[in-house]
Parts: sequence; C-alpha cells; structure tokens
Amino acid sequence: MDKNYAGVFIRTAGLAVIFFIVNFIVYQIPALEYAREDAQYTLASVYAFFLVFSLIILGILIKISAKNKEQLGYAFLLLTSIKMALSYVFARPIIAQSGENPTEKVNFFVIFILFLAIEAYYTARLLNNKQ
Repeated sequence: MDKNYAGVFIRTAGLAVIFFIVNFIVYQIPALEYAREDAQYTLASVYAFFLVFSLIILGILIKISAKNKEQLGYAFLLLTSIKMALSYVFARPIIAQSGENPTEKVNFFVIFILFLAIEAYYTARLLNNKQ
C-alpha cells in the first residue's frame, strides 16, 4: 500500500476522533442527560462501528482503484449498500424505540451521513486520480 494512502486512513481516523469529541461535548449538555441514560449503544461504540466499516471500505476501494479503476464506482455503491444493510441491523433497537427520545436516532443517522460523506469524498478523489 502506498504511503499516500496511509494518510487517507489517518485523516479518516482523525476526523472520526474530532467528530466524536464534538458529539461527546454536545451530549454533556444537561438537557440531553436523558439521552445518555436511555441510549441503546454508547457513543464510542457507534463511532467505532462506523470507523471500522469506513476504513475497510476505503481499503477495498484503494485496492480496486489500483487494479480496475472502471469498477470503482460500482464497488463504492455495493460496499455502501452492504454498510447500510449492516447499519440497519445495528440500528434496529434504536429504531424500534418508541418514546419521546429521538436524540439517539438522529445522532445515529447523522454519524452515518458523516462517514458516508468521508467515503464519498475519498472515492471521488480516487476517481479523479488525486491523492
């Protein structure tokens, strides 16, 4: 693996840490105390879930880009679909929650979108052949 691509993994992990810290600080607001207590998953486990999947997806996309660049877009769509299906399985307890606490649902999907944006950004860079 090229050293240029190691930076992709480091930047992705760095962004995840920054997002996690900001999200953790937001959860410290006293008005959101109920959201912390009623949560199905810890904030760290949700970020770890998405970070691991993003790093795996980026690694696979980098390998595909080196071998068969024409298939990169299709691979991105397939891998993102698999990630979405697994995210749904992971999020079922959150989605099934009935009640007045939509905070965890919103947080889960915002984190999903953040990591999806990171993956789409790096995929576009691979397609444009910019490291």
